[in-house]
Amino acid sequence: MPSRFLRPALASYVLVLASTSAVAADAALPPVPPVAEIPVAPVPAPKKKTAPASETKPATTVVTTTTTTTIPALAAVAVEPVAPSHAGAGATGTSGATELMPPQAPAPPAAMHVVLVDELPFKATHTRARELPEHAEHEHGRHGKHKGRHGRPFHPAPGIVVDVLEANGGASAADLQRDARNVGYWPFRHCYEEGLRRNQEMGGKVSLDVGVAPGGAVQSANVTGSSVHDDSVTLCVAREASHLSLAGGETATSAKMTVNLATGDEPVPVPHAAPHADDLREALHKEWPAVSQCYAGELAKHPDAGGRMELRFRVKSGGEIAEVAENDSRFGDVDVTRCVLGVYRTAKLPGVAHGSHEASFVYALHFEARPEAPALTAAK
Repeated sequence: MPSRFLRPALASYVLVLASTSAVAADAALPPVPPVAEIPVAPVPAPKKKTAPASETKPATTVVTTTTTTTIPALAAVAVEPVAPSHAGAGATGTSGATELMPPQAPAPPAAMHVVLVDELPFKATHTRARELPEHAEHEHGRHGKHKGRHGRPFHPAPGIVVDVLEANGGASAADLQRDARNVGYWPFRHCYEEGLRRNQEMGGKVSLDVGVAPGGAVQSANVTGSSVHDDSVTLCVAREASHLSLAGGETATSAKMTVNLATGDEPVPVPHAAPHADDLREALHKEWPAVSQCYAGELAKHPDAGGRMELRFRVKSGGEIAEVAENDSRFGDVDVTRCVLGVYRTAKLPGVAHGSHEASFVYALHFEARPEAPALTAAK
């Protein structure tokens, strides 16, 4: 039975041999140096994450550009220039971006005075002054007049004479006068005839300072004096003069122009008044504050708006307006016309129709505007 005693002894021998080998190994190996002294290859630094384009901090010039272009509304605002002494007050320091100062409010436009005149409501008729007939001698004999009241040959229609007294710039006074007499006659005559329907004896002279562009378009026509005792006619002449196209030159031209208005040898026809015209006119006048606002509201956008507007009414027996529309003539600004029509569609007029019938008439208004200023001075 010797194997039964050998197994424990053998196990003990193995354990002793393992311990002896470990001690010998520890004695043979050199001591381990500190960790800081172990040569280690440098660890590559992680790559810096690139920010998206939208997160990248822009350069100074980009910041300035962006600041300027992200406020497009500033381009449409008139801003007073900043004095040089304050140029650095709005800087942001090292960034170099200019700080935008709050825009100053633009100067208010000059207050405009609305000149509104009307005529008695009338029946639609032809109201233009009669021209000289072809057989003038027979006409002279019929009237017993060989000369008109102004010492000139008899002429029933009003007289319109345009003179250009002087011109400085690219166009000559003679060329400007020739064109102004040619293209300005009818516009000026329409202005004058409207005044003659209110006063058959009215006449006089309107003096203007006119600015003409190199291409011939009139850029400005300002009244310097008037002996016509009707602001509406004077302003109408100036407004029509600003719409003319005259002789051009290589450079702009400034000129002094006069428009002479003289009555004809026959009165300008006045249309027949509608029944109850005075009562209708009084009721229509009650809407004038709103009508004037329609016109004044457009002057900021269209300062040259103005002229004659004819409205055709159909009125029921009780005074209700069945229809109101623009008559054959056309006002120059459609927005003003629409606004005025809207005002009068809700107006209340006196009952002028008989029984169940409707009454109809035409009502003429004339719009002009001028800056608030003293009354127009007499032309010299």
